[in-house]
Amino acid sequence: MQLNDMLKILITCLLFILIWWLLTQGIRKLSSTRAGSGFPRWSGWSIGLFIVGAVPLGFSLYTEIFDKRLDANIGLGLAMFFVWAYCVILLCAALVVWGRYVNKQRRKL
Repeated sequence: MQLNDMLKILITCLLFILIWWLLTQGIRKLSSTRAGSGFPRWSGWSIGLFIVGAVPLGFSLYTEIFDKRLDANIGLGLAMFFVWAYCVILLCAALVVWGRYVNKQRRKL
């Protein structure tokens, strides 16, 4: 079974939002364990990380909807490749943040 490009873009968009949400929630929980809340200083970075991933996704969605080509669309492939690699990097960062949070919770016990 082969998925068409629009479905791949939508699934990637949902995965990107989920991974970004996991990362921001992990940062929020990790910063709340310290004295004071450090999340407001991370919120700008969070918005920036979201924009960096959302722009290529928006480009690929726009290209898929409005640019009907019979040949290969290199821009669409590069945008999706970048977003997939970016999602992997964000997922690794989220795992590190959640790992640090779990480690700090275990130390308290």
